[in-house]
Parts: sequence; C-alpha cells; structure tokens
Amino acid sequence: MTGAFTIDTIEEIAKRLREPSWLTELRRAALRTHTELPWPHPSDDIWRRTNVSLLDPGRGFSPAEPALLQSLRLSEVELAGLTRPLGDESLLVRANGAWLVPPEASGVMVEELTAAARAKPEPIRAILESDGLTEAERKLASLNAAFHHDDLVVRVPAGMTVERPVRLVRAFSIRDKEAIFPMTLITVGAGGSVTLIEESISFSPPAPGATQAETGREPDRGHLINNRIELVLEPEASVRYVRLQRWDARAREFLLQRATLAKGASLTMANLTLGAALSKTHVVTKLMGPGASTKIYGFVFGHGRQHVDQHTLQDHHSPHTTSDLQYRAALQDESRMVYTGLIRIAKAAAQTNAYQANHNLLLSRTARAETIPMLEILADDVQCKHGASIGPVDDEQAFYLMSRGVPREAAQRLLVMGFIEPVLQQIPFAPLQERLREEIEGCLHNEAG
Repeated sequence: MTGAFTIDTIEEIAKRLREPSWLTELRRAALRTHTELPWPHPSDDIWRRTNVSLLDPGRGFSPAEPALLQSLRLSEVELAGLTRPLGDESLLVRANGAWLVPPEASGVMVEELTAAARAKPEPIRAILESDGLTEAERKLASLNAAFHHDDLVVRVPAGMTVERPVRLVRAFSIRDKEAIFPMTLITVGAGGSVTLIEESISFSPPAPGATQAETGREPDRGHLINNRIELVLEPEASVRYVRLQRWDARAREFLLQRATLAKGASLTMANLTLGAALSKTHVVTKLMGPGASTKIYGFVFGHGRQHVDQHTLQDHHSPHTTSDLQYRAALQDESRMVYTGLIRIAKAAAQTNAYQANHNLLLSRTARAETIPMLEILADDVQCKHGASIGPVDDEQAFYLMSRGVPREAAQRLLVMGFIEPVLQQIPFAPLQERLREEIEGCLHNEAG
C-alpha cells in the first residue's frame, strides 16, 4: 500500500504505544496480507452493492493523530451527556484515546490492549491470529490488524457474575480525510455472566461552505473508520451485548464483528446502526461448542442518503446449537439498506436449529431495501428457516388506528415505533431503551409512511 499507510506508519504506532515485538510483527504480516490480496470483486454477491473503494484509506486518507480531549470541542451540556450515567450502570467513557470516566471496580477488567498483551500475551495473540474469514473480508480486516490503535480489552473472569450493566462509551474527534482503526476484544471466562453496552460516536468539524446533506454524498469528504470487535465466550458463559453506532454524518465505516462461542455458551446481541454516510458491517457468530446458542438482533434507522450494507453469518460447527437472528430497518428520505444473510451448518452440526429474518419498512418513496438470504447446509437432521419483507407502513393498520380517533401522523408514528419495538426490547437496560425511543421518534419525518 502506498501513501500514509506503510511499514513506517506501523513502526511509528508501535513505538508510540510501546507494544511488545510480537504484536508489531503481527501488524507487519497483516500489511503484507492486505497488499497481496485483491479488493472484493464486483461479481461477489456480498460486496457488489457497495462501492468498496470508498473504504480504502489509500485514497488520500492519513492516520488520525493522537488528539487532546479538548479537541472534541463539546459544550458543557454535550460533555455532561457523554459522562452522566443513564441509570445504575457502570459507566466508562473514553475520548480520543484517553479516559474521561475511567474503569471502576465492577468485576469487569478493562485495559488498553498494549498493557494486556504484555501481561497475558497468549489469549490476546490467539484472538488476533484467528482467521476463518473470506478473502474479501481479510482484505478489509487486515487494515485494522495492521494499523489498530486505541484498543481495549474487556475481561470477565471465569465464574464471575457482573450484576450491573457495563456501558462503554467511545468518542472520537476526526477531521476530514483521517482514518481511525479502533479494536475491542471481549472475553468472558467459563461460567461468567455480563451485560455490556458499547456506544461509538464520532465528531468532525463541518467542511467550509458544505451542508450536512452534501457531505453525505461527497466522496472526497468525511472520515474513515475500520473497526473490529471480537467476543470470545468460554464454556457456559452468558453475555448480553449491545452495540450502538452513532458515527458522524460524514463517516464511512467497515466493521468486522465476530462472536465465538464454546460449549453451552449463550449470547444475546443487539446491533443498532444510526449514523455514518456509508456503513459496511459483517456480523459473524461462530457456534463452536455443542449446546451453544445465540439470539442476534439488529436495527438500522436510515435517513438522508445513507447507504447501509449489512452481512450476517450464523456459522454452526457443533451439534445441538441454535441461532435466532432478526434484523429490521426503517428507511426514510433516500436511504438504502442492503442485507445479505448466510446460515452455514457444518457436517458435524447435526440437530441444529437456525432462523433468520430481515424486515424493512420504507418510510418514503425514494428509500430502497434489498434482502438476500442464503443457506449452506452440509448436515442432516437440522431445522433452518428464513423470512424477509420490504414495504411501506400498512395502510389498513393506519386506517384502523385513524378510525379510533388517532390522527394520521400519530398513527404512522405509532406503527413505525411498533415495528422497531421488538429490537429495542432486547436492550437489557431500560433507560437506554427509553432514550432510543425518544431519539428515533424525534427523527421521524412528518410524512413518514
């Protein structure tokens, strides 16, 4: 790769972070991998609906420099909104690589990756070296492996039950044509239990003379985020995880989010996508041990000219595993949602039960959605089902509410919020549920439906 993303950049990052030599060597190997691999081919059904070149940092981007907290330029009200708990959660807030609200004693250990890699290198190294990705995924993910920074390791010890929800807020101040490569590694020991909420926010100063709508469709503006989230659940671990994305309207994101489950582990995960001009997300759940189970929920609220492309993989490797996936999108203005979902069942994964559903609500005549379900089944004695829908607000349901005295606009809003509610109900923290209801309803246009 040419430009700012070279071996010299890696050496500079490694020196600044004072990381162990083996971690730096993994970075070098990742850059070699990225250089050798081709970009995803337009014939690849999972990639062809998104202009992947917009996710290439080699197109004039530079690594974001370590910034002072003051560079966020937040008002006292905005700062209080970041740092004030919503309820009784254990709140951690990180801004531009430094703690605004540091970790407290809660049973969950949160530390920077470099420190964790020095203290206990083998678990970290095993996660970083794990593969199983497609060639196209490796092309993008290798960029994060090479240039990652501001990385956190979240650990729950074996047998530990964390009673209070842990809410981790990460904020970034990023200028136009800068790129960041955050990483979060989450491990939950055998029999451990935790509720973890991870919120991601970015801010950028407006370009001179440009409106927010213009920046969303201007290819030479905006910042780039190449993100990686790994969840590793050891035997019988139980995790409730929420990822809330509020990237700036200028942002372009690639996210690899992967959960690996051992025997008897259970994961309930909700991903909510509210921001970014362009978002390409791959959510992979690997059920490696017998009896592992996942419930995966997703919600996309599209507005403006947002382009959201989400791919999910329910990857069953062992018998008696279950996965239930439900993704929903509410799209207004000229936003677009692309969903591709693959259920893959290995030959050894007999008596597996897998379900996949994707439902899209079009709130304007110019919003668009595509849904492509896929199955790859190599085992007998399994149950696999999928369902999908795309359409506007149901006129009959709206008429029913209006016939009982509900004004048309209020009826439409009720139906939209009812469509969203099954996903919001999966957020295991009531104050965040309520805040999201208010936020989403406040952004609905009067002409929704």
